[in-house]
Amino acid sequence: VVLPKGFQPIGDPGYFYLQMEGPPGVTRDGMDRAVRQVTILLRHQPDVETVFAQTGSSSGGGGFQGPGGSDLRDGTVTVVLKAQRGHSTDQVKKIVRPMLRQIPDVRITTQGSFGSADINIVLGGEDTTALDATQLELEKEMRTLKQVSDVRPSPPPAGPELVIRPKPDEAARLGVTSQALASILRVATIGDIDANVAKYSEGKRRIPIRVRLSEDERASLDAIQRLQVPTTGGHSTPLSTVADISFQAGPAKIVRYQREREAQVQADLHGGAVLGTALAAINSLPVMKHLPPTVKQAQIGDAEAMIELFGGMIAALLSGIGLIFGVLILLFRSFFKPIIILAALPLSLIGAVAGLWLGGLEVDMPAMIGFLMLMGLAAKNSILLVEFAIEAERSGQERLEALHNACRERARPIIMTTMAMSAGMLPTALGLGEGSEFRQPMAVAVIGGLISSTALSLVLVPVVYEFVDNFERWISPKFVRFVTRRQPDDDAPIREGEETLAVDNV
Repeated sequence: VVLPKGFQPIGDPGYFYLQMEGPPGVTRDGMDRAVRQVTILLRHQPDVETVFAQTGSSSGGGGFQGPGGSDLRDGTVTVVLKAQRGHSTDQVKKIVRPMLRQIPDVRITTQGSFGSADINIVLGGEDTTALDATQLELEKEMRTLKQVSDVRPSPPPAGPELVIRPKPDEAARLGVTSQALASILRVATIGDIDANVAKYSEGKRRIPIRVRLSEDERASLDAIQRLQVPTTGGHSTPLSTVADISFQAGPAKIVRYQREREAQVQADLHGGAVLGTALAAINSLPVMKHLPPTVKQAQIGDAEAMIELFGGMIAALLSGIGLIFGVLILLFRSFFKPIIILAALPLSLIGAVAGLWLGGLEVDMPAMIGFLMLMGLAAKNSILLVEFAIEAERSGQERLEALHNACRERARPIIMTTMAMSAGMLPTALGLGEGSEFRQPMAVAVIGGLISSTALSLVLVPVVYEFVDNFERWISPKFVRFVTRRQPDDDAPIREGEETLAVDNV
């Protein structure tokens, strides 16, 4: 059985986020019109209670800048659902996606519970040309996959930007510094910083007064070229005499990851696919198998967390098994008897995997936590059987008789413990209650593992006990000469004279 792998189960938090992205050169009125259309569309949904929209993000690189350096191309919509609704959060997202695509002049994508895309493939490298070409090819090939939908690049494609190129010779002759150029352009386009502008006092509030060119003049090259730039001699000169001014396409944002240029391709999960299945399909694409030498893939977000999760959980499982083995060696004073107990651990994993498969669940964080719990529970059943058999043999019973009595006497407490734990986890396994989506895989894995380990341990543990005991009886005499024989007076207290003699002999 091959189970799909994921990071976290799809929950039903009762809210979700939408990411809005306007076209290059979008105006404030254009984004406001799109926000109103999105709000009206969402408010007409019967399961939606509240819609909160915010336009503009913190100042980054490039893009159309609004007051205070915010990027008007970006917007976020928070959708809060009703407590009593007919659809889950994920179902509402699937319902509104086709409707949102009908809104013109804006790209609207659904986000996860933490405001990130379901799938985020990150490419990094210093070769910008190869990086952009690889991003475009990956975007094209991902559109052919049935596991993903709404494939889009990130950051957004290039848009128009105002480019100012100083004329070094003219600027030096007229005494115009680069600081003066930057200050004039900043004040004229986005306004000066709050620390330098005048303040208007209204009660206990001090409101910054930002002065800048009107929107029409900011979009006019002639108006920008006529700006007066101060010179070091106390005079001023038009901006056009010391700089070349033009509009041209440029990157909306320049994003770096680990000091390298970054390009991303984002997508949503489609058709009930899980993160592990979608990532496996993406990594099988030709462009991902043959990345250019200057481009490499970086793991971030849920993909990175999923890789760390499985690595950490496997290490925790192996560490737990090693700790159990060490403690059992000390308890039974044998290297072979703990092997009998650990032989029951795979039996619990068989039932856990079967339970997840029958329930249509994936192997994710809660399921891995359930696997950890099963290690101790399955070992407990074997300890009850092995310990009873060892004590029965020490009392003079034959091995076969001791194993038969151990299974007969210990079957009742083992079955009672299994039934009690299974009954306690049954409501969680059925997905009853608020927030049960996260705990359901863990409960299903534990119940399946308990049933299989209980049913099979009563059969397998006695068989393994007989084989291991035969091997121990065969190999133990061969190592007797390497072990110091125990003397009758080894545990007697050491008298003062004997202690001094022992030290001198050493």
